Amino acid sequence: MQTCFPEDHVTQIMEHVEKLIMTRLHKWVFCHDSSDDELKDLALQRRIRSLNWVTPRMLSVPFPHENIPVTGDPFLPAITAIIEMDAKRAPQDKLACVSKCSQQIFEALSASNNEPANADDFLSRLVYVLLKANPPRLHSNMQYMIRFGLPHSLMAGESGYYFTNLSCAVAFIEKLDGPALSLSPEEFESYMRGQRAPAALTKRQQVVGDTQHVLEELQGRQERLQHGADVLGVELQEWVRAIHTQLDEATNQLVEVQKEMKAQAEASRVSSTCPDESTRGRDEEESILVPSDQHVGPKNQNVAPNH
Repeated sequence: MQTCFPEDHVTQIMEHVEKLIMTRLHKWVFCHDSSDDELKDLALQRRIRSLNWVTPRMLSVPFPHENIPVTGDPFLPAITAIIEMDAKRAPQDKLACVSKCSQQIFEALSASNNEPANADDFLSRLVYVLLKANPPRLHSNMQYMIRFGLPHSLMAGESGYYFTNLSCAVAFIEKLDGPALSLSPEEFESYMRGQRAPAALTKRQQVVGDTQHVLEELQGRQERLQHGADVLGVELQEWVRAIHTQLDEATNQLVEVQKEMKAQAEASRVSSTCPDESTRGRDEEESILVPSDQHVGPKNQNVAPNH
């Protein structure tokens, strides 16, 4: 008896099997030596880098404004999501990063416009995100999903729509020319050669230069403060050593004074003791002489009547 599973269960089982197998085989089949994926990756990366002068205004992207900082870019979550794609191993995980990037773009569009975004708005924002992110090994990641991903994920549904737009955005970048940016061929070539830069880019470079100047000035102030703190620390240590030296000298002087005072006290005690002893000796002699005189007197008095 043959058991029939619902289509959703079959899809989930196939996705689990794909993730298990391709996670283990990723290092052998991704960007294989037999293909020219690596060369195309380098060519696409150089192409995107050469277009770093393209401004949002040229792509009809009203955001971000030139005056807001990079951290305030409403498409920053989309840029982060597409960069994370290279770190994934399974095709469905890479495709999930593409879907997340696209959803972040739609959220930024809905936040900036009251009207629903159309396909042209989404594609121009996706081109802007790719130019800003310059994702690593973009061509290899797309070919990996095409070769080993499940067909229903790439050709149907929401994820298939996002992947198709990603392919269109890459093709647009590879064939980008002056008219696509409302520029003449001469202006486009001068931008590509670095002979000129857009006003917004020049202003941003000026802001970066001013910021760098401020940072250098702050660094100089910090170094001077650190030097002053070091000098102050040395002077403080010398002052502490001088105080200890003075305390030692004062302590030694106090000890000498105490010794002198003690010696004077001993001398005074000795000098006060000697006169008492001589006086006591004379008193003893007088006490001996006086009784002997008294004894002689009565004898003379007794002898006189006998005569």
